[in-house]
Amino acid sequence: MSKKFIFAALAATLALILAVPAAKADGVQVTLTGVSGGSANGVDTSPYFATVNGTANVPVVCDDFFHEVYIGETWTATVNTFATLDQARFQGADAAATLLMYEEAAFLIEQLAANPQDSGDISFAIWSIFSSGVPATVNSAAWLTLAQDQTYTPGEFSSFEILTPTDSSPGSAQEYIVNTPEPASMLLLGSGLLALGSWRRRTSRLSQAA
Repeated sequence: MSKKFIFAALAATLALILAVPAAKADGVQVTLTGVSGGSANGVDTSPYFATVNGTANVPVVCDDFFHEVYIGETWTATVNTFATLDQARFQGADAAATLLMYEEAAFLIEQLAANPQDSGDISFAIWSIFSSGVPATVNSAAWLTLAQDQTYTPGEFSSFEILTPTDSSPGSAQEYIVNTPEPASMLLLGSGLLALGSWRRRTSRLSQAA
């Protein structure tokens, strides 16, 4: 493995890491590109797919029942983490209440990944966390109760981000939640590439010595 490749890989990794705070400051462009094919009560259910800042086929979960987005629609969103929810669309009575709502939603998103056959019930459970008047499905209340019965720890959902439309008017786009790789994971990827390059160089030298 050449030094040129190693440094290029490191540069790409660092660019990904450095792009995270820039995206949070400037907002991201989101385009809804598809749905999972599941539905309940006549409504398409999560996960959906979106292009986020040029990255295609990002699985996203909608937490916003009373707004609407059509396939191909593009909008600008701010990016909130669970440590900074002050710009998220849904706010509780205080910061702790706001965090709890999004923690319950993140827990259900993890259950959605493990139980895709229950996408309808879980989607409606997520919607009911944030909005009153959301219709129930057969098992949505049971999923909601399961989320409410959990004990959450600080930082448990550090890989989750909330894509909140900058437009908050009644006709604006929906808010989505996405589970993304953490910057630390990208840093580890860079370290792994360095280690691989070092191992390849040592192997090459040993072969030449032999």
